Amino acid sequence: MADNNDNLRPRRELEEVLRRIDKSLNFEDAHLELSSDELTDSLILFLKENFWPDEPLWKSLGLQIDEEVTRRFASHVKDNLSILLVSNTSGEIIGCRTMFLDTLNEANDKADDTGIQQIKNEKLKKVRTFLGHKWRERDVFQHFGVTRAMHFLALAIHKKYRGRGIASKLMQASLAFCKELGFTPVCIVGECTSEISQKIFEKFDFENVYTVRYDEYKVNDEIVFTNTGDNKTAKFFVKQL
Repeated sequence: MADNNDNLRPRRELEEVLRRIDKSLNFEDAHLELSSDELTDSLILFLKENFWPDEPLWKSLGLQIDEEVTRRFASHVKDNLSILLVSNTSGEIIGCRTMFLDTLNEANDKADDTGIQQIKNEKLKKVRTFLGHKWRERDVFQHFGVTRAMHFLALAIHKKYRGRGIASKLMQASLAFCKELGFTPVCIVGECTSEISQKIFEKFDFENVYTVRYDEYKVNDEIVFTNTGDNKTAKFFVKQL
């Protein structure tokens, strides 16, 4: 495996990195913040209102956001490496790129069927089974010969602020931030279940390593995800910075 032994930079240094990135991008009446334990509840509420209801797989299944969903999400972002865009006026979250540092061992554990079967929410289990069913075809660790990678989760924008190019600027900020994490190489993996998110990953030259059509994904000979609207495929992307 090719990654070196450099460690993740201390939080105070990462906060300074984000301040520099924020200054260079000049968001209108808003600023970037690094996620924190104190902001986790606000982040989850933001996603409940501005991301999960529109996520194609969740919407298709009518997945309800219960305690297990929020608990599992909070466990993913507990290292507080996500980036938030916060209004200077109201203090509300305008947008976010949630992400976490994943390792080869942790990823293998999550892809293991035993772990998936422990999920009690049956609709969440269907989503996790789908996202993990072709793990080897999109294994970022094998692809780049590394043992750790940044995993991009939700890129979400408040409904009132959409159509202003904020998502692209948040992606730009996230890539600049990842370059400064303190270890090399920095590799990124992300699952895109909507056409909009796929276009953003493609805009920033991510490599599409696997694509699956929703109407071709079946369990017990039945299509799992129906009524996905304009979203016909899930694409899995990787990138080395």
